[in-house]
Amino acid sequence: MEIIPLRVGSLATNCYLVSSNDQCIIIDPGDDADFISSTIIEKKLKPLSVLLTHGHFDHCLACFELKLNFNIPIFLHSSDFFLYKRSSSSALHWTGIKSLRLPNPEPYPKDQVSFGDETLDIITTPGHTPGSVCLKSGKSLFTGDTLFAEGVGRTDYAYSNQQLLIKSLKKILQLPPDTVIYPGHEDYGSTLSAVIPAVSQYAL
Repeated sequence: MEIIPLRVGSLATNCYLVSSNDQCIIIDPGDDADFISSTIIEKKLKPLSVLLTHGHFDHCLACFELKLNFNIPIFLHSSDFFLYKRSSSSALHWTGIKSLRLPNPEPYPKDQVSFGDETLDIITTPGHTPGSVCLKSGKSLFTGDTLFAEGVGRTDYAYSNQQLLIKSLKKILQLPPDTVIYPGHEDYGSTLSAVIPAVSQYAL
């Protein structure tokens, strides 16, 4: 499995191209669809789907163009559909940037998504948003805005829930300590054991 990190959009979101045998999954394409698409073409990858860790606008603004370019489904936990559907207005409010209306997402069909010789396990981790998920393949964990290298996702939104986030963090920290995390923002490549000090006040 190969992981290609791409930092995209005005909020510097980490988008990941995760590939196996020339097939790839696009995780959190926050913006810059041309950059994402050109990287896919340059690497000669065949994208199968877009997987969103949650419905915030800074994780999905490239979905419209990626859908047009590759005709692939966009998967999101159904509890975050309401956030996704207002992503264009949210982007305008927070960044002043007008964006295209996004295509309808589809709910995750099962607990795993396969590509090439790999599978991604879908782990529900509500708290930051009601429909936040983490995606795990082997020792790699894509955490969206649930867990960062030096902290955790915000829970001061009306729809957030700090107690649910604490439960989600406890679930994540049961994984092997050498699991490598790939968060939605900031640095990637830390292990769970390395981030425990930063999140212990929330999860332990």
